[in-house]
Amino acid sequence: MDPIKMGATIAAAMEMFELGIIAEKETGRPLRFGDADAMVAMVEATGKGEGFGKELALGSKRLCEKYGHPEFFMGSKGQEFPAYVGRGAQGTGLNYATSNSGACHVRGYTIPAEVFGIPDKVDPFAVEEKAELDKLFHDITAVVDSSGLCLFTTFGIGLSEITALMEGATKAGYNDENLLKAGERIWNLERLFNQKAGLTGADDTLPKRILEEPIPAGPSKGKTNQLSELLPEYYKARGWDEKGVPTSKKLKELGLA
Repeated sequence: MDPIKMGATIAAAMEMFELGIIAEKETGRPLRFGDADAMVAMVEATGKGEGFGKELALGSKRLCEKYGHPEFFMGSKGQEFPAYVGRGAQGTGLNYATSNSGACHVRGYTIPAEVFGIPDKVDPFAVEEKAELDKLFHDITAVVDSSGLCLFTTFGIGLSEITALMEGATKAGYNDENLLKAGERIWNLERLFNQKAGLTGADDTLPKRILEEPIPAGPSKGKTNQLSELLPEYYKARGWDEKGVPTSKKLKELGLA
């Protein structure tokens, strides 16, 4: 299991244990937050398929559903959150909700701009222009992912450098504009695939905790994600209808109709 998924699943189990939803007779030992030995033991049990490890191997979404508390799953479209939770960083929350692969930091990832100031610093708490920023990051990461480059090279290089690399390798006539358009085509094709698989705009969402429970302390104290404001703007930036479906006009523009 992916380390992020493993950690998220054990965290969900620990929360349910501390609330009395899961009993020690099931886990084989206490599962309390801060108990590093318990976490290591659960990782080993999962790897070996022993004891409560068999339940943890379900992943956090299915684990929480099995015990009747899907609200403890922290993710989107079945994918657990990675390192960042989108209550303070508004663009990051929108990215998780709208990503074609669920809560994924390698298919979007606005944290460089919202936290690290790469390529430019933006206010993480602001909702203005985050829809356009997310669209741009989605399209660029679609290009990077398809090119075979590592996404994390973008901490040091931007679209122009990627274009130069792609053109140098392929001589296909790439420039910044048509390479970014290729990323937009990829994103829309993935969206169409997801819709044929049964996903809809209703799946472009975040857990209730992220939308309604304010962060209790720290620099982002009091913040929740403002997805109800962000999502319509994202659909508009994409040229999709109000339900998140690519319009025929957009598909024709991209040569996909």
